Amino acid sequence: METAEVDAFYALNEARLASVTREFTEHFLGRVLYAVKANSLPQVLRAVFRAGVGGFDVASLAEARLVRSTIPQARSWFMNPAKSRRDVEWTFRDLGVRNYVIDCEADLQKLLEVLPSHDPELRIYVRFNCGATSAVLDLDSKCGASPAEARHLLGLVHAQSRWTSLSFHTGSQTIVIEPYLHAIRAAIGIVEGVSPGPTALDIGGGFPGHYLNIPYHSPLSMLSNITKLMRGSEALKSIELLCEPGRALVSDSMSLFCRVILRKGGALYCGAGIYSGLTPARQYFQLPARAGRGGRPIETEERQDFIIFGPTCDSMDRLGFSYSLPRDLSEGDWIEFQHVGAYSETLRCSFNGFSVDKIVTVEEDELTESRGHSSDCS
Repeated sequence: METAEVDAFYALNEARLASVTREFTEHFLGRVLYAVKANSLPQVLRAVFRAGVGGFDVASLAEARLVRSTIPQARSWFMNPAKSRRDVEWTFRDLGVRNYVIDCEADLQKLLEVLPSHDPELRIYVRFNCGATSAVLDLDSKCGASPAEARHLLGLVHAQSRWTSLSFHTGSQTIVIEPYLHAIRAAIGIVEGVSPGPTALDIGGGFPGHYLNIPYHSPLSMLSNITKLMRGSEALKSIELLCEPGRALVSDSMSLFCRVILRKGGALYCGAGIYSGLTPARQYFQLPARAGRGGRPIETEERQDFIIFGPTCDSMDRLGFSYSLPRDLSEGDWIEFQHVGAYSETLRCSFNGFSVDKIVTVEEDELTESRGHSSDCS
């Protein structure tokens, strides 16, 4: 691809994505589901499936349809507690979905009215609120029953079907292991307090990506501690275990290359901003970044902290952190924002007519314009 055609493009390293996915699946005791919301590019879905994920966590009818059209043989788990009656009916009837989650009686009643109770493959996961968390983005304020409510819901599910399962989610970008261990212990208490017990436990996602402004703990080290706790639990030995990583698998497999289109002193205006791929960098995350010129990295000790703006006319189109980059950066140079594999492509839009619609697949971790193959982003 001639970079003169665009002012921003994505680079995807499928080999890196496959390697991280294989490591994760090898270290988890049960079935690994990929959270489609993190990055829904078809080439990403295919890569993680080939690397060993056991299915896909979908949050909508559209995501379930995407999985079916991309990988017809793959299974999907509908793990969004808020879903329409239409989406339940269509995912079951047309897409073969057999796994759903609830966190209240109203949603359970909806499923019982729509789904055939005689289907032996159906499973309903009761999601409970796992309490205090260190996650950057909390999810329990929106979803999850209390442990007592979860036991009640499990009883209601079992009274009308054989579908009972359990789930929790510690929140997005959980940076330490303690919330997982706390939630698993709570799950053990719930399992031991109901009879018959759930047939499966889904420990959710939330495993972290690596960003400059946040302490990083490897998801693999987290899985080691999780495995130790789960293997020592009699209550969990006889049930299926699942998890739903998204960010931890895909975050460092993509970069967003942005051309500098204007410099005003200590401010750089780039070919992409928070609307066109850099939403993760708006508030919470400082991305690793490096600069290039003429297809090569700029090697210099002369650096400066820059404010980064996107190309739109909106003053909110500004990254939340300053970036230390070569002091002599100017129009036409490139900035590579790394670790944008999660919640970048799925959140981008074409506000003001600016859109990043090209993706380059690369085989090496190099700042270069000449390697790789280009295609339209889906």
